[in-house]
Amino acid sequence: MKYFLAIDLGTTGCRSMVFDENLHLCGSMYEEYGLIAPKADWYEQDANLWWELSLKTMDGAMAEAKIDRKSVRSISISSQGISIVPTDENFNPLRLSMSWMDVRAKEEAQEIIDAFGEQETYTLTGKYPRPAYSLPKFLWIKKHEPEIWAKTVKMLMPLDFLTAKLTGNAYTDPSMASGTLMYDIHAGVWHKPTLEKFGIPESMLPEIRPCGSSAGTVLPEVADRLGLSHDCVVALGAQDQRCAALGAGLAEGVITVSLGTAAAICMLWDKCDTVGNTAVGWSPYVYPGTFVTEGVVGTAGAALRWLRDTVFPNESYKVIDREAAEARAKDTEVIFLPYLNGSPYIQYGGKGSGTFHGLSLAAMRGDFANAVMEGVAFQVAQILSVMKPEGGLSRLVLFGGGAKSALWQQIFADATGLEIVVPEQAEAAGAGAAILAGVASGDFNLDNLPENALAASTKPGPLYEQTQVRYRKYLKLTETLAKGMN
Repeated sequence: MKYFLAIDLGTTGCRSMVFDENLHLCGSMYEEYGLIAPKADWYEQDANLWWELSLKTMDGAMAEAKIDRKSVRSISISSQGISIVPTDENFNPLRLSMSWMDVRAKEEAQEIIDAFGEQETYTLTGKYPRPAYSLPKFLWIKKHEPEIWAKTVKMLMPLDFLTAKLTGNAYTDPSMASGTLMYDIHAGVWHKPTLEKFGIPESMLPEIRPCGSSAGTVLPEVADRLGLSHDCVVALGAQDQRCAALGAGLAEGVITVSLGTAAAICMLWDKCDTVGNTAVGWSPYVYPGTFVTEGVVGTAGAALRWLRDTVFPNESYKVIDREAAEARAKDTEVIFLPYLNGSPYIQYGGKGSGTFHGLSLAAMRGDFANAVMEGVAFQVAQILSVMKPEGGLSRLVLFGGGAKSALWQQIFADATGLEIVVPEQAEAAGAGAAILAGVASGDFNLDNLPENALAASTKPGPLYEQTQVRYRKYLKLTETLAKGMN
């Protein structure tokens, strides 16, 4: 039997998984790590932990799988995007990494807008210039920490950093590069005028290679530490939502929604239209010549967790589901806008905030629970409405922690009007990374992959019409608040 190692480096934890050639999960290990928030809008992490926990969890996953470690053919990485860490020539971090959540670089984002224009930047990169992206973070370090900038040999994102630690080679893939605001999404290269304008040497950036291509073999000292073969291949992975979409079965007419801390909504395209389809961001996908549009609900599972901690202390999610279902049955009036870290919509200018509407003395905590779950599903439905699918949609693949809730599955079906399916293999990002590992080793073909069996299927139910009435109220509320922001 052949095996493939997948590292899934998330925002607050690292999971390594062992998959066999049929994409069955054989072993896994997860370790959490924290965010460091020294000031408002500042979010940092120790990149050394990314590496140390990757080694620890790979070792633990293989131990749980009880496999011959020499039979591991290849390794690949699914990674959080747009976080950055400056490193020296040996890929040692020179400071804490700046998380994708870090939005301190507001002035630097405005400098990009002033230099190239907001819409023009979007046309080139598929992203609107915002402080969260990598380039503003580069410029912040250059301006505020010139001594770090002067020592920086490579500026790496998490996938690039782990790949370099595994192989000694600094590579990235198009899906990671596209989150930097320095990548020409149409030409597939670093955009030299942007680099020249802001004084960023191209040598500081990792070389762009296709995801699923070989980044080299595992360094001998790493192979010996983990018990791997010295010819074990390291594949170029991808940004975690691209890996997750691959593992979940993104296809024409099939939407994938990762329902974790945030929710990422992905739609597949065979061309990139950053002129006529500008409502959400664009990114390259794992198949050559294909792209995805991605909408994001910034606080999805995070909103429900916040509700649990503040309104349902010491209660389980099963209790939340039960009380939310009771509220649905009585046709609750409470509506929630899930903008707990600002609105993603351009008309809000990022100023929107979380809002409960329709409260009365009759409101119970179950009303709040239902409103939060519906609010996330309603925002996903709203994003789908602006993604402009050409051939229509047949179903929505839901995965991640929130997809375990049968109630939330039903709410999504009633909010979107689509069949909701949940894959049997819940670790979609890991499965996607394992696929890319197998592509690099020659064991998988992207055009003929093992199927991820379905664990559940949910269609719109008896409360569909009631939910649609509430969705229309939700849309009206967003319009009213958007006007108030301007």
